[in-house]
Amino acid sequence: MSFAEWRRRARLLRALAWIAEGRPILEVAMELGYDSPSAFSAMFRRELGAPPSSFRA
Repeated sequence: MSFAEWRRRARLLRALAWIAEGRPILEVAMELGYDSPSAFSAMFRRELGAPPSSFRA
């Protein structure tokens, strides 16, 4: 596993926890260093096959 892949997975795990807590997608995306919520959502959907909103508690 490359460093970039490891970092992406670590961010994804953190994102899942924050989304489950009910934090806004914009806040999660910015906190994880994404330039926009759409960039974050695209990565999230690519990795998990579903949008971030589908993982809310």
